[in-house]
Amino acid sequence: MSALIRYVDGGFHRSVDDWQTAPLDAHSAEPQTLPAGDWLYPLAVWQAREKAIRAQNKRFGLWLAADTLPADLAALNTRDFAVIALSFPKFADGRAYSLARLLRERLAYAGEIRAVGDVLLDQLLFMWRVGFTAWALRADQNADAALALLQNAAGQHMLSHAYQGAIIPPTPLFRRNAP
Repeated sequence: MSALIRYVDGGFHRSVDDWQTAPLDAHSAEPQTLPAGDWLYPLAVWQAREKAIRAQNKRFGLWLAADTLPADLAALNTRDFAVIALSFPKFADGRAYSLARLLRERLAYAGEIRAVGDVLLDQLLFMWRVGFTAWALRADQNADAALALLQNAAGQHMLSHAYQGAIIPPTPLFRRNAP
């Protein structure tokens, strides 16, 4: 199991991952009952089973593949999801960065956006800038080093000097007041 780091209440913390990815077959006609716990549903499963999932009266999350189209998200009420996990199939695939920023800026999603898959320490600060608030690190990554990196970056305001605007900081450098 990978290490999970979350940004909660203004700080970064190691956390237990209490979410599982649903093993449902989206094309099955029979509704399946899931064991207890919180589940991340792949978009196709959510679209096929939304009523049955909602009827279970549990928290639910959404798992999005890197090739998810923005139009697919526009049709969803993203505020219903406690967690939205964005997949990084390989570290060089940056499509999830765009999806995270879209979720925060255009769809006003305020819940947890989690990076899953091939998540490396080198990417964490960039992910944070575009709106990620949780990271399921790849198994070979050092969770203590990742936590220290994020805590130090936040404490030293390392991201406050980026030229372009993002989720953190939202204002581009040329529009900020000089200290």
